[in-house]
Amino acid sequence: MKFSLSLIFLSLSSFIFSQTIEDSQTIIQECIDLAELQQCLEPNEIDGNETLIILNDGVLQIDLKLYKFGSPVKFMTKKILFFNNIRAFLDFDEFELSDSKANLEFHYNFERLTTLMTFEKADNDWKIKSKKIF
Repeated sequence: MKFSLSLIFLSLSSFIFSQTIEDSQTIIQECIDLAELQQCLEPNEIDGNETLIILNDGVLQIDLKLYKFGSPVKFMTKKILFFNNIRAFLDFDEFELSDSKANLEFHYNFERLTTLMTFEKADNDWKIKSKKIF
């Protein structure tokens, strides 16, 4: 009996965790593909590939599978950004995710842009409810 309950709990936990990762990837990808930001985003050349960099400061999970400029997005710490003189990166200050809503605030350092976004989930699909770029 205990084994069955443990197995059910593990299965449910892994399903919820995978949904959270999938939801996070969908929402963050929407943010980096936002039409209003495309003219501002500058690719960084890393290992011969052009890519977008996101600051790894603990706000986002770094195992997200995100793509920009035809390459995987890279997550880097402030220290690595500083020592490599990288100034063009996204910095997510807020990422709150529930079953049906998400709130985000992120900055694009190179252009000094701030973006605030709210998403809502309906019929298993995330839609932008509001956005403000300044």
